[in-house]
Amino acid sequence: MRTWKSRAVAGALAMGAIAGLQFGAASARADAAYPAKPVRLVVPQAPGGGTDVVGRLWADYMSRHLGAPVVVENRAGANGVVAASFVAKQAPDGYTVMVAGISYLAFNPYMYKALPYDPQKDFDGVSLLVNTPFLLVASPSTGIKSLEDLARAAKAKPAELNFASAGKGNSTHLVVEMLEQRLGLQLTHVPYNGAAAGLTSVMGNQTQLMADVLNTAAVQANGGKVQPLAVIGTRRASSVPNVPTLAELGVKDFPLPGWYALVVPAGTPRAIIDRLNVETRKFFADASVKARLDALQLEPLPSRPEAVKEWMQRDSKIWGPLIRQLGLSND
Repeated sequence: MRTWKSRAVAGALAMGAIAGLQFGAASARADAAYPAKPVRLVVPQAPGGGTDVVGRLWADYMSRHLGAPVVVENRAGANGVVAASFVAKQAPDGYTVMVAGISYLAFNPYMYKALPYDPQKDFDGVSLLVNTPFLLVASPSTGIKSLEDLARAAKAKPAELNFASAGKGNSTHLVVEMLEQRLGLQLTHVPYNGAAAGLTSVMGNQTQLMADVLNTAAVQANGGKVQPLAVIGTRRASSVPNVPTLAELGVKDFPLPGWYALVVPAGTPRAIIDRLNVETRKFFADASVKARLDALQLEPLPSRPEAVKEWMQRDSKIWGPLIRQLGLSND
């Protein structure tokens, strides 16, 4: 015979089960209705920058195909820290998405002692987005015309060849440091205040080498102002079709220093992430998007949502030790 206590417990359990079912049903209805209002795309860069251009391309496509406007919100500052820490604190409801670069997800944890967000814990991936290839170039005055020439010259005179970068700890800095290690070279770093100043120094032979983004460096290479040595990307570039990739030159599995991904606050419902991922795959398949990315010399990276965290973890293990070895810090 059931006592009043057992009947009370059974009733409470039943009510809990009903409440759980109701909550689950409400959550499912909310996911099915997504998006019911505008989606905010946070870009950690000022309007007009490369990340902003790609973000607006995605936002424009999604506004026409997702079922609600996607509004770009620029939050520049502190190498992405301002934007990333803001997004990490937003509701995980699918209405805040961020364009996140490798530096925000893999470099910053090693560049800041008290980073106000944790890339591994605070974000869920939607999809990889694009890779920005780099072009390794030399000053024509050096006579260096290939990666083999560079290795020979650098080994003959260790630390005498200078390489420019857009600033200490910037991707244009780290990629050459990584290449030095892979090839067993000693080069001297000369940081500049921005990539344009660095590339200009190579053109004038104040420095002898630089790895700059392909879209910029290829213009100077085709104008004869710099000598292209290698493409740092997944494939040859149409703008410099005769320049081999590092992989073709025997430098296998070199990490990509310029990839971007779409992330949302951790805990965003999987159904919403899957919806965004499906629409992003359609974005990559769109003919006008393909043409625009090709014009921008960007490599599309369609992927599963899980690939974002996999790349983040992999590249943290690759670039983190290098950053620590160089003693780099933005604190």
